[in-house]
Amino acid sequence: MKIDLNLFVVFDAIYCEGNITKAASVLNLSQPAVSHSLGKLRNHFDDPLFIRQGNEMRPTPVAKNVIDDVREALHQLQVCLVQSRQFEPLTSRKSFSLSLHGSLEPYYLPILQESLSIESPAIHLNSNKRVNRSELENKLASGDIDLAIDALIPVSNNIRHTQLQSDQLVVVARKDHPALTTTLDLDTYLKLDHVLVSSRSTGPGLEDFELSRMGYHRKISLRCQQALSACKVILSNDMLLTLPKTAAQMYSEMLDIVMHPLPVELPDIGVHLYWHVNVDKEPANKWLRNKMIIAASNAQKQ
Repeated sequence: MKIDLNLFVVFDAIYCEGNITKAASVLNLSQPAVSHSLGKLRNHFDDPLFIRQGNEMRPTPVAKNVIDDVREALHQLQVCLVQSRQFEPLTSRKSFSLSLHGSLEPYYLPILQESLSIESPAIHLNSNKRVNRSELENKLASGDIDLAIDALIPVSNNIRHTQLQSDQLVVVARKDHPALTTTLDLDTYLKLDHVLVSSRSTGPGLEDFELSRMGYHRKISLRCQQALSACKVILSNDMLLTLPKTAAQMYSEMLDIVMHPLPVELPDIGVHLYWHVNVDKEPANKWLRNKMIIAASNAQKQ
């Protein structure tokens, strides 16, 4: 049987004040409103609950029997309401799920996890394979993922986003590449074979889309999902790989590869953080968003 929880607030006030008029004053309600609420409670419990003795309302045995449970329930409800507006990262055991492109994991996750390990040791972080852009809004709305990091994509007003960084594209090749003894020119770039890093099985890369708008086309000989895999592939051949500069710098420190400026001017790539409007003011999600923004800023300084 459904019952309005506000009735129990009235019940507690009458029990404390012992008077309907005083209870109404405490609750900032009219006396008839309090009497009406008491009538509903009497019907629910099938008991008068309070009996008038002079100017006082004395509780019945039934009222005395339930008052402790009522007060405990009201207290727990108040605690839940307070906690919904607060987040304590040091003691929280919450799990977060991120949609993050594989090539961005080694860039963002180490510095983010280092911060979380200190400030929130019990929080669990899941970095999932990037969801399809067509599914991004539904995944964020359902709570399957808490945050997503991707390039700038069209989204509805239900999705909030902010730019984490802007990155330019560069070309990566093995050291001592025979065709790159001097500056990499456009003809050489278009003539050589390329590796494309993409989570999709078909379709052009962002750089190919921009090149085609300028009337240029390059030869994609290999398509793979991970930037690290692509970097290791080009170590043993003359293929080229186009990557965001921050990723290229990171992999060039790990492998025997070098960076070259892209021989054509293409738009920079904006990396954005996405979340659903439903969690825009939710303390835990807001805290993690701020940590991600700080992590992105610190990563660019390294």
